[in-house]
Amino acid sequence: MTLGTDQIEAYKRDGYVCVPNVFTHQETDALRRLVYRLYRKFRPGDDQLARLDEPWNDPAFDEKMIALRASDPKTFGALYDCAQYSVDVLRFVTDPRLLSIAADCLGDEAENLSYSGVMYRMDPPGDQRNALAWHQDRAYYPQNEDGNHGLVLTVALQDITAATGALVICPKSHREGLLAPVTADKSDYETTEQRQVPEEAIDRYSQIHAEMKKGDLALMNLNLFHRSGANDGDRIRFTALCRFHRIMTDDYVPFGLLYQFNDFLSERIWKTRNER
Repeated sequence: MTLGTDQIEAYKRDGYVCVPNVFTHQETDALRRLVYRLYRKFRPGDDQLARLDEPWNDPAFDEKMIALRASDPKTFGALYDCAQYSVDVLRFVTDPRLLSIAADCLGDEAENLSYSGVMYRMDPPGDQRNALAWHQDRAYYPQNEDGNHGLVLTVALQDITAATGALVICPKSHREGLLAPVTADKSDYETTEQRQVPEEAIDRYSQIHAEMKKGDLALMNLNLFHRSGANDGDRIRFTALCRFHRIMTDDYVPFGLLYQFNDFLSERIWKTRNER
């Protein structure tokens, strides 16, 4: 799958483009099923969902996940981290269609790309712990000194509207290049580190909600100003993300960002070490 000239020009002009219907609903549902399988791993005695035809798409499953996150954040964190390292997720975000589209936007060949920042996001209603203020992904991902040599792609695993927390972006703001961020430290392992774009820079641009339909693909320049949207719905917002970088450019540095703040992980590692 390749992009049309108008789509490539839109990406270069605005720092953002949405490509509709890249994945079928069957393909996105396969990734949703992964979360359901992990839920059954950590809650094997909960058989209520098994009676449903497609529990991963049912509001009852979202209710179970939201309740798990509130009552047992350690187990929810273990479930979340298991999803991040699943081969299903890596295979999904490195699908040949995505590699071809990313290469078109970056003006390179798919064989010249590296990947980083693979994420399977699960954003529940009202979440503030992992909401990011205005930022540029380049501030977190320094693989290319020039943020124009990298991008982040997002696949919607269900319809995403302004009401359910679509990203808020500033079109054309990628032309600013990387700005010195205003940094706020993490308060604990459950919150996300903030590297914010200065407010005066945001005021120079208009803002839009980047709404998507299930199966759509959004591509965003690493320098683009954007922030998390507020999920005011009643269901979890599921998305799959990956960053791509041009590996053959002179400014490329192999770099891996490792977040390991999960209590479940720490306990298991130390338990294993102490038993040796």
